[in-house]
Amino acid sequence: MSKKNKDLFENVWIVRLTSLLVSILLFSYVYSENYGLSTTNRNDAISTLRSETISNLPIQINMDTDRYFISGLPETVMLNVSGPESVIVQTLSASDFNIVTEDLDLLGPGRHTVQLRVENLSEELTYQIVPSRINVQIEEKVTIESPIKVVFDTNSVDDSYVAKDPILSRESVIITGPTSTIDRIDRIYVRVPSENELTSSINATLVVQVEDEARNKLNVVVEPQEIDVEIPIEPYEKTVPIRLVQKGTPVSGRTYELSLAGTENVTLTGNQKLLADVNEVVAEVDISNIRTTSVVTANVVPLDIMGTEVTPNQVEVNVTVKTTETEATSDRTNQTTNTTNNR
Repeated sequence: MSKKNKDLFENVWIVRLTSLLVSILLFSYVYSENYGLSTTNRNDAISTLRSETISNLPIQINMDTDRYFISGLPETVMLNVSGPESVIVQTLSASDFNIVTEDLDLLGPGRHTVQLRVENLSEELTYQIVPSRINVQIEEKVTIESPIKVVFDTNSVDDSYVAKDPILSRESVIITGPTSTIDRIDRIYVRVPSENELTSSINATLVVQVEDEARNKLNVVVEPQEIDVEIPIEPYEKTVPIRLVQKGTPVSGRTYELSLAGTENVTLTGNQKLLADVNEVVAEVDISNIRTTSVVTANVVPLDIMGTEVTPNQVEVNVTVKTTETEATSDRTNQTTNTTNNR
C-alpha cells in the first residue's frame, strides 16, 4: 500500500465519513424490508377479492303472522358472498345482516313464488341466496278451542282394580293453523302409557296429539302443548242386594216375617271377572227361640270366591213374630179355663 493511501485511511475524518455512509445504507435496507413490505401487504389486503359461503341462515318472514299462516318456507338457507376480503371479514364478524322475504301481506292468500333478499349487507359485496325463490302457500289463520280425549287401555289394569274417569289439568286446548289443516282435524287427544296389571294411580305430563282421519299428525300450533293427566286406579267394588234366609227351629205355633232394619245392600271387593255373575248375597237369620217381635243381628254368608271381601258382613234384621190359628185358639181356651177356676 502506498504511503498516500495509508495516510488516507489513517485520517480520522475519512474513517468517520465512511462509517456514516455504511450506517445510512444499513438503515435504508432495514427500513425498506420492514415498512416498505408491510405497506405492500396492506395494499394487497384491500385489493384482494374473496368469496365466502354461510350456511344455516334463518329466514325472517315479512308478514302479519297473527292473520296469515305460511307453509313451504325452509327453516334455513345458504348465502354466498363475494367482495373485498376486509369487508367480508367485518361482515362475518358483525353478523348484523338478515335474510328476509318480500312483503307477503301484499300477496294475500294463495300459492305464490317468494323472492328472498338480504338486509344490512355492504354495497361492496355481491351475494347469492340458495334458494333465492321459493314456492309457498299463504292461508288465513284459524283458531279453535276443542276438548281433549284421553286414550288409555283399561285392559292393562289388574282384574281386582278399576280405572276411574281421568282428571285433566285442563279440559280443552287452543288449536291454531291454516284453514285447510284445521278442516282436516279428526281427533285431539293424549295417550296415557301403561304397564300390565296396574294397581296404583297414574300421573303423567303428556303431549297433545292432533290427527286427521288417516291418523296423520297435523302441523298446527297447540296451546298448551302439554297437559297433566291423572287416572285414579282403585280396588274394584260392586254393590248387590241382601237376601234374607230363615234358619233354625221355629217356636211352635209361631210364624216369622223378616225385613232388613238398615242397609239393604253390601259392597263386594275383589276380582271383577269372578264377581260378574254375583247378583246378591245371603244373610241367614236364626229364629230359634224367638217368641216375640224383635231386632236381631244376622251374618252375611261369605262368598266362595278367593280374595273377595263383603262390607258389611253383619246386618240388622226385623223379625216379626205372628201366632198361628191353632195356637191362638189354645190361648183363648186357656184363658177361659183360668177365668172359670177363679170363680
